[in-house]
Order: sequence, then C-alpha cells, then structure tokens
Amino acid sequence: MKKHVLVTDSLFIFPEHVEKLEAAGISVTRLDKPMASEEELVEAIKGKHGYILGGIEKITAKIIEAGDCLEAVTFTGTDWLSYIPGHSEAKAKNVAISNCPGANAQAVAEFALTIMLAMQRNIFELGRTGSKSFQTTNSLLTSHIGIVGMGTIGTIVAKMLKGIGVENVSYFSQRPKPEIEAKLGIKYLPLSELLQVADVISLHTSKAAGDGYIGAAELSKMKDGSLLVDTSFHGAVEPAALLKELKSSRLRAAADHLPGEEFKDLPTGIFYFSNQSTAYNTHDANKKASDIATTSMINMLQGKQDSFVVNRS
Repeated sequence: MKKHVLVTDSLFIFPEHVEKLEAAGISVTRLDKPMASEEELVEAIKGKHGYILGGIEKITAKIIEAGDCLEAVTFTGTDWLSYIPGHSEAKAKNVAISNCPGANAQAVAEFALTIMLAMQRNIFELGRTGSKSFQTTNSLLTSHIGIVGMGTIGTIVAKMLKGIGVENVSYFSQRPKPEIEAKLGIKYLPLSELLQVADVISLHTSKAAGDGYIGAAELSKMKDGSLLVDTSFHGAVEPAALLKELKSSRLRAAADHLPGEEFKDLPTGIFYFSNQSTAYNTHDANKKASDIATTSMINMLQGKQDSFVVNRS
C-alpha cells in the first residue's frame, strides 16, 4: 500500500529527498506554510501516514487525534518537546516520533558566537542601527564565558570559543563532562556559581529544563553589566524578570526569537532579538536535517528500527 506524508514549510525536504521518499513508495503532500494553524493541520493530516514537521507550528493533541492513519512524525530539529505538545497522545496511539539531533548544532553555535561578539563589542549601537559614534568596549577574548547546557551545541560553542582564543570558559550541565573538560580546557561550575562569575552566559538547554528555569532568582545572581545570550528554546528565561533587569540596564541580553511588545523599545545595546528564530537556518543545517528526516521517516513507515525515534522508551 502506498504511504502518504505531509511536509510543512519549504525549508526542509529538498527535491532529492522527495525523490528518495517516492522511490520508497511514499508520496509527499506539502503545506507550504511556516506556521500552519491547528485547523489547517487537522484537515491536512487526514489520510497521511507520516508528518514531517518542517515549520514552527505546534502539533497538538487535536492534530494527533485527527490523524486517522498517522504512524510517524519527524521533527526537523532537536528540541521536539517544544513543538509536539501532543506527544503523550502520539505515544498512546503508537505514533512514532523522531527528531534530527545535531543537524543544526553547528549553525546555532555559530549564531551564538556571532551574537556574543556583536554584543560585547556593541556593534549594533556603534553602527547605523544605534546612536553611538565612539565607545571603548569589552573584548570577548578576555571575558569569562559561561555555557549552560553542555550538549552537542554547547560543546561546539566551547570549541569555537577556545579556537578564537577565549581562555576562561566554564559550563554547567546536569552531568559534568570530564572528558570534554580535559580536551578543551574548560571547567564545570554549579549553575549558581557560574551565573555569579561569568561575564557572558550562553544558554543551550532543551525544553526538558523547563519553562522559565532562568528566573528572577537566577538573573539576580548575574554580575552587573553581564550579557545573557539565549539561543535555546523560547521560554527558557522568565520574561518579566528579564525585562526588569534590562530596563534597569543592570544586564544585557540577546534572544533568538521575537519577544513581547514590551521588549521592542529597549536600546539595541541592551537587548538584541531576532525577528523570528533564525540561529538554526543555514543551507548546510537544513540539508543535514532533510537527510536525517527523510531516512527516519522511511524507516518508521517501513517498520524498521530507527536510531532517531524518541518516544519508544
């Protein structure tokens, strides 16, 4: 029996991947929207055996329930929990979920490093987007950088920082990583201590850390004038607490997502934000994600083992 797969947005599943799916007996239907509504997806999922989530929409329980023959879902990023709130319903219906770990790691790490450099050198305020013409700034090389989350992305960020000559790099993770410490010359610190000593904090945790895990108490520990770089999941930092610190100019921050309206009048030297999440979005990263997602979907629909399935335990 021929299988049918829904693919959202147009960034992922390149023409060669469509050909690969079709060669495996799987037809592709595209919903070329980056953020389709629940109502659109409820309709589009009908008659589909697979769903490749290529946009930034959320797969809710209602969408999962509407999937009358749904067998498999693939998320083209890593943090699948953020985008599939209906994962419990999927597991209950025996719908396999896979993701693409590491596909966009290099891109996100590159973006995080770019923002650290730009904010420490106050590029936005000293250029055409700001009002300053002269300012002596801090150097990233002599700053103490703290990384929260030493997974794939955090590890690449640490490598990049050491590669350009940053001497003082520390990290916090749920488990210490002594092999990475020895290889890169970085050190583990408890989160509370890391927040107190670092000049720059870069967040690289997944949704599993919990919404608002960087709240008022955590922000209050950060040094005056220090920088918080958030390229992790939207919601990692408690908005009201961050806004208070930014308005007082005690802290600076950069976020790879569109914030609430109350943030948008802050000076660019105090707060940078992306117009939409963009850290992951390079051609190379999208190609890697498409490679993984296509192979994973074929495996799942053909009943084969797939190492990227995340909801079978």
